[in-house]
Amino acid sequence: MNNVPLLPAEQMPIGNALGRILRQDCIADIDLPPFDRATMDGYAVRAADTATAPVRLKVLGEVAAGAVFPGAVSIGQAVRIMTGAPIPAGADSVQKVEVTRAEGDEVEIQEPTKVGQFISRRGSQVSCGEVIIKAGTRIGAAEQAVLATFGYSHPTVSRPVRVAVLATGSELVDVDHKPAPSQIRNSNNYTIGGFAARAGAEVTNLGHVVDDSDLIEEKMREGFAQSDVLILSGGVSMGDYDLVKACLKRLGAEIFFDKVSIRPGKPTVFGRLGEKVVFGLPGNPVSVSVTFNVFARPALLAMMGASEVNLLTVRAALADAVKNPPERNSYLPAKLEIVDGQAQVRRLKWEGSSDLVAFMRGDCLLIIPQGCSHKARGEIVDVMILER
Repeated sequence: MNNVPLLPAEQMPIGNALGRILRQDCIADIDLPPFDRATMDGYAVRAADTATAPVRLKVLGEVAAGAVFPGAVSIGQAVRIMTGAPIPAGADSVQKVEVTRAEGDEVEIQEPTKVGQFISRRGSQVSCGEVIIKAGTRIGAAEQAVLATFGYSHPTVSRPVRVAVLATGSELVDVDHKPAPSQIRNSNNYTIGGFAARAGAEVTNLGHVVDDSDLIEEKMREGFAQSDVLILSGGVSMGDYDLVKACLKRLGAEIFFDKVSIRPGKPTVFGRLGEKVVFGLPGNPVSVSVTFNVFARPALLAMMGASEVNLLTVRAALADAVKNPPERNSYLPAKLEIVDGQAQVRRLKWEGSSDLVAFMRGDCLLIIPQGCSHKARGEIVDVMILER
C-alpha cells in the first residue's frame, strides 16, 4: 500500500457519514453514563433500610429519565424511579418494581437490595477524554450512534475515492444488446463497480472499448481525468490483442507489477500515472472478482485512510478434499456453512475463471497456499469472506 496516495479529508454532517472512513479519533467529551442512573423501573432506596425486608418505606415522589429529583432520600424513604433516571441523593440502590407493592404514599419492598444494585455508575462505560473510535474506522450505524453521543455533528472523514471502470475487448457488447455467437455482454464493469461501491468508492462506468491502441489510450485519458483510480478489465495477458500495458506505458505510467502468483488472476497490472492509480485486471469474470478483492479493494481503502483494508479471513474445516495446482496461491469460489456448530467450507463446482454463475452462488474464497497440491477433508483452511 506504499504506492497509493492518501486522499484529502473533509467534514460532513454525521447523518451523511455512513460508510465513510473516519479521519480523526473520536474522543469522549463526557463520562458515560454522565451520572449514576437506574437500570430498572422501581424504587431508589437505601440498602440498609431493606436489610430486614419485607419493609415499608415512605414514597417521596418519582423521577423519570430526563428529570432530577429535587430532594434526598433519608432513613425509611424511597423514590419511584424509571429506567435511565438519575439516582436521587441519599439512595444507593434500586429495587425493581416486580418485587414491590405500592400502597398509597408507601411502598413495600419485598426483597433486600445490595449497594449499587440496578445502578449504572457514572463513567462505568466510558470516561471523559477516552478515545472511543480510532481514525481509520469505517463508520457504520453503531459508529454513527457513538459519534452522536459525544457531539461529533460534523466528523472529519475521507472523501470517497473516485473510481473509473473500463472494459477492453472487441468481443464485448452492451448489456442491452443480444450478443452474436462470437460476443459476450460486458459484465465486468458491473462486478468491479459493485465491489468498489461497497468499499466506499464513487464509481463512473466508462463502458467498453475495442482492441485498438488509439481508442484504448483515449479512453484511459478520459478515465484518468475524472478519477483517482482507473480500473480496467481485459487486455493484460500476453496475446497480440492484449494492449493495456503498452498503452499505459505510452501514457507514461509507472508499472509496479504485471503478474501475480495467484489463481485465478495471474495477469494483473498495478501502476501509477502521477497521483492517479491504475489496475489492469484479467478479462475473465471470476478472475476480475478475485483480483479486485485481493488487490484493488485494499488499495481503495488505503487511499481513504482505512486501518483495516483486507476482507475478513476466518478458519474453517474443509467439507471435501481439494486438489490444487501447487504453482500459485489459489482463491477458489466456495460456500461457508455452520455444520454441527463448526464452520465448514465447501468448494463450489465451477468450470474455470469464466464461470461467473458459480461464483455468484458462493460467499467466500477458499485459500489454498502456493506449494500445496492437496487438502484433506476436515483439514482447517483459510477462508476470505466476500462483501456482497
